[in-house]
Amino acid sequence: MKTISFCAAVMALVILAPTIASAQGQMSVGAGLELMLPVGAFGDNWGTGFGATGEFDYSLSPHSSITGKAGYISWSGKSGVTGSCSGVPLLVGLKYYSRLSSPESKMRIYGHLELGLTFVSWSVSGHIISVSESQTSFTLSPSVGIEIPAGPNGAVDVSIRYYDMTKTGGGRGSLGFRAGYKLPL
Repeated sequence: MKTISFCAAVMALVILAPTIASAQGQMSVGAGLELMLPVGAFGDNWGTGFGATGEFDYSLSPHSSITGKAGYISWSGKSGVTGSCSGVPLLVGLKYYSRLSSPESKMRIYGHLELGLTFVSWSVSGHIISVSESQTSFTLSPSVGIEIPAGPNGAVDVSIRYYDMTKTGGGRGSLGFRAGYKLPL
């Protein structure tokens, strides 16, 4: 059911893309570094994750934009676990900028909800056996952040998120921190 919902959302974006593109909204691109702290059952076996992501924002209004994000994140095994877990997220989202943000300071506080797919692969090796697997996980990532003007047109983008890669029988959750820089197109 989640895959069908995701596919429907992607199809809607593909169908609406020409209309959105003709609206002449502001666009920006950015790149950021990710720090992920696994929680719950995922945190029992996997250590801190590190990665990088690129993000595209298309402004729908002064207070909202749609986003697309792709990247690479890798978690190492905790003590007692020799292995690695990595993911390639492909996410779309909606970012809402708070009306509490001061126009004079030009700092913008936002809430962001992303959903999509993460292509996950992991491997664990031991004295007797080695196991590896790849799978696709539905991903949901709510976050809050702030954009701080830096440079003539750019902004530093800092956020905190909960990153959940759902799988059959449980999820893979991480508390994430992202710091990046974005520029208008």
